[in-house]
Amino acid sequence: MKIILIMLCLWAFLGLSWCFSSEKSVEKAKEELLWESQNNQEQSSNSVWDTQADQNDRDEDNPQETEQKSKIQVIPLSEEQFLDFDTLDISDAKDGEIEISGQTNTRVQKIEVDFSNPTSDYPDDFYTLETYEPDDWVFIYRASSKFQVLDFGENNYIFRAYAGDSVSETKITIPLEDTQEDEENTGAERALIWFEDNLLALDFPTNTRYGEPIKLGEASFTYSWVKGFEARRETYSAPSCETITDFLRGRINTWFYWNTCRDITKDLGIYFNVLRLEGEKYIYERHYLDFKHNLYGVYELETGTGVTQDTIAEKNNELKEREFSSLEVVDMLMRDIVTS
Repeated sequence: MKIILIMLCLWAFLGLSWCFSSEKSVEKAKEELLWESQNNQEQSSNSVWDTQADQNDRDEDNPQETEQKSKIQVIPLSEEQFLDFDTLDISDAKDGEIEISGQTNTRVQKIEVDFSNPTSDYPDDFYTLETYEPDDWVFIYRASSKFQVLDFGENNYIFRAYAGDSVSETKITIPLEDTQEDEENTGAERALIWFEDNLLALDFPTNTRYGEPIKLGEASFTYSWVKGFEARRETYSAPSCETITDFLRGRINTWFYWNTCRDITKDLGIYFNVLRLEGEKYIYERHYLDFKHNLYGVYELETGTGVTQDTIAEKNNELKEREFSSLEVVDMLMRDIVTS
């Protein structure tokens, strides 16, 4: 009997001890669970910042991803590809002009280019390569701010090459970053009211026919509605219509002819047309000399091939008889600038 009582007491003591131990373990588990929950909440509240910091660290540690966004891309849009493009360097476009060139790998009759830039004020453009002749094996497209087909942002060019009944399409993307950090000054950069180096200070005219001035370089500009025009501040000895040949000899190191010298405004400036050779190409331009502001403006009228030093005089006579309707607007622009 005594042994039974001893066993019952021992069992009761152990059970009570287990209960106290279990209660302590539960309380400890609760404390640990509460601490873990609070810690998770703190980590959750910081997760956005941690993610951003991690992303910044990844950007710093992996500059290739950032660099990739600033590279020129060549993207095939069709299974057949009739054009092989030469290597393009984004640094070439930062001066406001880049040549997109290459070779055809089959007989191509014509090449068309569609331009668009979703963040630019420049309008979308459609252009057929005029210097490309059917069955040529090389092609060149000049993307230029002067022609309003190159601007800050994402410049997209879709090349279509026609070979018989087939068409190949290739997209060229040229991203240009605007380094102007102050957004309030971006308007001044675009409006071209002044140049940073103070080479030129002028109240530029605006008009619904030729638009507004757009800065191209530190001392050069164009106008928003005049494609192919560029003017810059230069130091030169003002020529007359009688001395243009000598004046141009100091500037053009190839074959050239000029014609049609006239006053922009009497005693304040003149204009004349120039036909010059550049490699296998000919370029026909109207040149404007603003004596008042020391501006030299050039408006490109036509480019092509098939003219040599033996036939340049004949081509000059042909072109000077041709009427270019766009000249009315550019002549008006230069008169307004000279008299401003």
